[in-house]
Amino acid sequence: MRGRRLAAVTVVTLAVLGASPTRAHQQGVSYSDVAVENGHVRYDLTLSTHDLTDLDTDHDGVISDAEVIAQYAALRKRFERALVVQAGATPCPLTLQDFGQDPSGGVTFRLRGPCSDDPPLRVAFQLLAVTAAPGYDLAKIRFRGTLTEHVFTREDTTVEIFTGAGLGETARRFFLLGVEHIATGYDHILFLLALLLIGGGLRALVGIVTAFTVAHSITLALATLDLVVLPSRLVESAIALSIAWVALENVLLDRSHGRWRITFVFGLVHGFGFASILRAMHLPTEGMAVSLVTFNLGVEAGQIVVVLLAYPLITAIQRAPRRRVIVATASSVILTVALYWFVERAFFA
Repeated sequence: MRGRRLAAVTVVTLAVLGASPTRAHQQGVSYSDVAVENGHVRYDLTLSTHDLTDLDTDHDGVISDAEVIAQYAALRKRFERALVVQAGATPCPLTLQDFGQDPSGGVTFRLRGPCSDDPPLRVAFQLLAVTAAPGYDLAKIRFRGTLTEHVFTREDTTVEIFTGAGLGETARRFFLLGVEHIATGYDHILFLLALLLIGGGLRALVGIVTAFTVAHSITLALATLDLVVLPSRLVESAIALSIAWVALENVLLDRSHGRWRITFVFGLVHGFGFASILRAMHLPTEGMAVSLVTFNLGVEAGQIVVVLLAYPLITAIQRAPRRRVIVATASSVILTVALYWFVERAFFA
């Protein structure tokens, strides 16, 4: 999410843990659609035009067919080297066959090659190591009747799919994705910290965490299932405002009673933010439940870690002689960051 580097400094200062993407092909996001069937592998790679600016020789913001053709040989070499598929012990050599303009604002490159259905299937996405963009790749891989969703990053470049282990692999991946979403979601972390700073004892803490969990679980499911869809700019701006509201309350008021209510309301907003990564993958029906549940469990696990790390610090603050000054100062820092985020997201996204 935008502004996270600034927030990281604040989070470290507070002694706790150190894109919303859509299918409109946002900068920094690519999409892989891989299928192995009938002795062949099909690999369709879709890149945003924002990540193909080196092809835009006339600098008009549009990647034309002629511009792609002019650098086709270099693209072919790049993709065939960076995209690796292997079935069992046998490599599946990929060849770039053609390309096409994607209706959502990108370019789709189509690679094909011979491939057996011997397990395990190994897919390596190494494009991130040779280019500044995209930032991560959302992949859907079909193998022996099993669909696996995976998110490739610079650190996580390879996935292996074993026959009969599709749901388990999906569960593991999406659980880790949920944990990562919290670990790198500095706005969500600051929201929790702002809520916890005021103190109030174990009962208040349990009430806050429970309200936040129930609320964001509701909207996470609704948004992922496309039952309720809100504009990304609205959601991200509202998340920033929720942090600012809680931080301002900390400065002006000195109470934690009944705070679970406002936590529940704002938790509904944060759920839409959590759903952004899942909606971007257009989860199929057969993998929807597992992906949704395990992602949410990963988010909860990440939140528990944040709370456990923050709790000793919060307890120490509550016992400090100048507790009110410390709470107000820390909350003022969080308020400043949140307002910066709001302006950035609402007016400059």
